[in-house]
Amino acid sequence: MIKLFKQVLILITLALLTSCGDSEKQTEEKNKAVVEQKKEQLKAVNEKAIIDLSHKYNSVLGWAKIEPFSYVLQDMFINTGKLITFIGELKDITKLDSTYYLIVYNSRRLLVKKYYIAKISLNHQQFLEIKKNLESKNKKHRVNGCFVFKVSKIITILPQIKSTNNFDGEDSYSYLEYDFHETLFIFKGELIDFYLIKTIENSSE
Repeated sequence: MIKLFKQVLILITLALLTSCGDSEKQTEEKNKAVVEQKKEQLKAVNEKAIIDLSHKYNSVLGWAKIEPFSYVLQDMFINTGKLITFIGELKDITKLDSTYYLIVYNSRRLLVKKYYIAKISLNHQQFLEIKKNLESKNKKHRVNGCFVFKVSKIITILPQIKSTNNFDGEDSYSYLEYDFHETLFIFKGELIDFYLIKTIENSSE
């Protein structure tokens, strides 16, 4: 009788443990589903905001997809005066005299790796607006945004520098050389408007 009771107790315990495990797994899967749903919602919000901002100023969106040469970009933005919609990661904000500058980075790989950096000037009022938006973000996570600005200059360089060790008999030394497999485009201009992309980490909602 005692042996039978122990067996029943063991079966009940195993059933409870299995039930708890299934419950935890279901809760975890439910939480993942909620996170994924939130990501999709924010993605839709961001895409709409970017399109709306671009339409508002009739700025060029998706220009990087055509893998342009420098002259194409110059014709597109400088010669025609059209505004650019530049999407990328806000890397830094600098100040020179009374002018602030946003440093925004974007990269794209199709057939050839190309990097895009925007150095965008803004006035004090625009800086205060950017600063206010940044204060509501989580500082531990990167901040991406959509920036509409008037392009004043486009510079193209092949910037990658690598260190090479050279051995000459008993002497060894290292030197720097350029790697010409990658291209960097630097856009300079004045900020018109911006939108900081919402993420689960950085969303203030």
